[in-house]
Amino acid sequence: MIVSAFLLAVGVVLPANLESAARAIESILLPLIFVRLGLILYGIGMHLHLMHLNLVRQLQPSSVDDLQLPGEHSD
Repeated sequence: MIVSAFLLAVGVVLPANLESAARAIESILLPLIFVRLGLILYGIGMHLHLMHLNLVRQLQPSSVDDLQLPGEHSD
């Protein structure tokens, strides 16, 4: 969604502002900032999600770790 908004801005807004390099850069700068902030927020959210999953796994009782998987054989 975030990258598609940037591509839409490049495809629609940039061609209308190609008279000078300064106007072209200015027209792309705001969508580019939007993309960067969106990706940073996505990365932070994914990091927090993975940390939560790791914490949940660590807080589970140790008896769950002792269970055998269906393919394992006890010797």
